[in-house]
Amino acid sequence: MPNLDDVVAVAIHPAIGIARVGNSREAFFIGPESPGVHPLDGTDPRDRQGALKRQAARFRVFGLDAQGRVIAEVTADDAKITWTVHVANKKAAWYDFAQAFDIPASKGEIQGVAPLKSALRNSDVTGSARAGLIVDPGPRTLESTASGAQRRVRFDTGRFLGTAVDLGEAHLEPDGALVVLGGLGHSASPQNKPIVDFANNPGWFDDVSDGTIDATVEIGGRRLSAIGSWVIVGPPNYAPGITPFVTGWDLVYDVMMGLRRVEVPSRPTFGEHIQPALQRVSIAQWVNSGFAIQFGWGSPADFLDPNLLRRLNDPGTASWPLRQAVFAWFRNPRSTILQADRVPAVYGDAILLSPRTRDPLEWMAILESQYDWLRRWANGDFTPGLAPPPRGEGLSPAERAAALDRAALEDCCGGPFHPGIEFTWPLRQPMLYDARQRFRIKRRTAAEPALPAELTSSFALAAGGPLDGSVPGDITRWMALPWQGDTASCLSAYEDFSGEYVPTFWPARVPNDVLTEDAYRVLMDRGASPAQREAAFATPSRRKWLRGVSYSNESTSQPNMLPGATGPQRFVTSWPDIGVVMRREGPDDLATLPREIWVESHRRAPAPPTPARAATRAEDAVGGPPVSALRSRMLRRET
Repeated sequence: MPNLDDVVAVAIHPAIGIARVGNSREAFFIGPESPGVHPLDGTDPRDRQGALKRQAARFRVFGLDAQGRVIAEVTADDAKITWTVHVANKKAAWYDFAQAFDIPASKGEIQGVAPLKSALRNSDVTGSARAGLIVDPGPRTLESTASGAQRRVRFDTGRFLGTAVDLGEAHLEPDGALVVLGGLGHSASPQNKPIVDFANNPGWFDDVSDGTIDATVEIGGRRLSAIGSWVIVGPPNYAPGITPFVTGWDLVYDVMMGLRRVEVPSRPTFGEHIQPALQRVSIAQWVNSGFAIQFGWGSPADFLDPNLLRRLNDPGTASWPLRQAVFAWFRNPRSTILQADRVPAVYGDAILLSPRTRDPLEWMAILESQYDWLRRWANGDFTPGLAPPPRGEGLSPAERAAALDRAALEDCCGGPFHPGIEFTWPLRQPMLYDARQRFRIKRRTAAEPALPAELTSSFALAAGGPLDGSVPGDITRWMALPWQGDTASCLSAYEDFSGEYVPTFWPARVPNDVLTEDAYRVLMDRGASPAQREAAFATPSRRKWLRGVSYSNESTSQPNMLPGATGPQRFVTSWPDIGVVMRREGPDDLATLPREIWVESHRRAPAPPTPARAATRAEDAVGGPPVSALRSRMLRRET
């Protein structure tokens, strides 16, 4: 046990914590705290009443020695810890989202495309009245002492144009750790205005938020101010444990490498830098049927297959052609031409949904650092070794602090940003971060400059501008309003040329095609024939995740997407009842089916299979919709 006298400074971890809304008032779960371990795995995402649990972010204090190394966790047994939490929602007072401001198409660097300009949201609210668009309950303080100090607070005093908006709550655990929960997922228009756009809806509010986490620690007669953290409250994760193609951790770590705040690997390691990039393509089979066909169970490119992984982990010349072939599948993030046939088959930051596409960023690419690691791997310049099993126990204080930082962001989407799920493109801007610290968002000390009537890239990216330091509400203000409008519009195959299933936006958080509980019962039914069980598992039996919301309930080979804003309008109230894709055990008696299967669950896990089985028919397949009028109306620009 380290001597706490050696503690000369304290820091809060995770550096950026992630919470998520849910409509359960009685149950919640703590978000991931160890990389590769999701707390919902094998548990119920809903409470006893069927309400969706909120994901909480838990923060801890760690002691640092004179060299800045983590040497101990500081708990309520060691010190008095006084926490201060300040979250806010500034979406309605910010600008419309149309596109990321840091890409060439927004800067006017694409021939024939004018620089992007975004208007203020709710521009009819003027002058001092615009302060009423900001939901800000102010800071809340909690103390980790046992003598009647405040141990639970609510963020329920903020208002949107006079309407109370509850942004959540926080409480202390017995050891002094801080637990922050976001809102209940309530979005509304007090004037009953309709949803008219996927991202920008006048008169609306939602209850996601972000803000600062601070603490002071009284230890050994000393009073230390902790290096602070940030909390971001986002939408639910509808596929917990499915890792995005690029995670928030990948993105922030990439920025930190550029700032030289973390070590740049001298050589890629297969288990750390290559295996995850490959396996994320295959794990997407549970949320998008296009990936299931190309990279899923039984396909030649199933990167979850141990036999294939062993070959890819071999740096010898015998596996050189295979490595080169796999590398060639991936889209080059530096490409100056459109690479529509590369991996991942996902829309990008500059998606226009127009027949005259020409911007390479209309399709997502992995990060440049990830692509470079893949290139070196393909050429045999890597250290072999498969990824070790996740570690959740037996960590040193330094390992635990690092695990908290990584696990929180690894559960987020690091792109594409149109606008995104938990956060958007500002998190890839170096100026957003404190250059003296690792992974920490810089606090704004000077007043933000006066906001123009229209936002441009030159203003958004300027030194001293809106990204050069942040205060509560500044991270989520760039997102869609309300969040349900974007989530219900993030479908797949908007354009006919791309086929029934791909491309897509964020299938790891907003699924497209899912294996239903009815199909799962059939494939687990030992009384069914192998052919029936395999048909239940096959891609034609998958169903659209948002059937009945953004899609009609008709079971046809070419289903109709509900017109206009019908889907997002429905999703504003139906979002808690939509299925969550959860990991289940597969059959152990049929080698043609996987032992691990991800299934859409609407309530608790289904009862064990019985001989009475549901029919699964090819004609139940749900293919791709026509172009989304809701999203494409905003996205399409004439060139």
